[in-house]
Amino acid sequence: MTTINESYKYCHQIMKKYSKSFSYAFDLLPEHERRAIWAVYAVCRIIDDSIDEEQDPEKLQAIKEDIQLIEAQEVQSIDQFKSDELIMLAFLDASKQYKMEYQSLYNLIHAVSEDEDFEMFKEDKDLMGYCYGVAGTVGEILTPILTEHPDEETYEVSRQLGEALQLTNILRDVGEDFEKGRIYFSQSMIHQFDVDIKHAFHNQPTQNYIQLWEHYAQIAEKDYQYTLDHLEVYKPEARPIIELAALIYKGIIDEARQHDYPLHRRVYVSRIKKLKIYRQIKNKYQE
Repeated sequence: MTTINESYKYCHQIMKKYSKSFSYAFDLLPEHERRAIWAVYAVCRIIDDSIDEEQDPEKLQAIKEDIQLIEAQEVQSIDQFKSDELIMLAFLDASKQYKMEYQSLYNLIHAVSEDEDFEMFKEDKDLMGYCYGVAGTVGEILTPILTEHPDEETYEVSRQLGEALQLTNILRDVGEDFEKGRIYFSQSMIHQFDVDIKHAFHNQPTQNYIQLWEHYAQIAEKDYQYTLDHLEVYKPEARPIIELAALIYKGIIDEARQHDYPLHRRVYVSRIKKLKIYRQIKNKYQE
């Protein structure tokens, strides 16, 4: 028989596999908090992978039905789960200890399902709606675990951080997404800056392309700064982790600038730079 501890261990392995840096950071939280984070991360991961990696809408629907079963408190046996029993068992246990933002999970599922039939965004508000759907929602889901008394300000800080992380992913992966037939920048901004993504990809980034890219980079940086200015909304033990996430991802934007906005390779923050950021934060919170 599967135990709850085994379920959490499985979720932890998923987080370590796909998000090594953040897994290490969140592992510094007290046990009950980090276990809940592992469970939530694993649920969000299989939601995303069901479409992004597996193109399996039926699996996404099964995940949704399992979450609805947990929300309705109708789970009598793990045999009732239709998706991943181990992940759902851990999530079920976490839901008994923390308030779960079920509507945010359903918003995430809806956004992921819509991403299967991708269409370019007409306006920036549509792009930011997408960033909320696939990432701001995750911030909302984590908020009750990472804060003592969640309120609207806390949720707003978490939403903005999630949206900034997603926007950074988009900025990092412009070339990669273009090869998959996807351009996430809005049509209105592409037109306003007079940019031909195809030309930039096959030649080199033009000044117009760089200005378009910077338009979005500045939105992300503003959101990161908002988060860094409101760290007090989180539990003391969570603040360095949130700061680490914001600074490492903000560092991706800086790396892209330093490497002349590459479209044919993914920029990343080196292990040495991550360690430097980690040490700075560690020293700050030990003072």
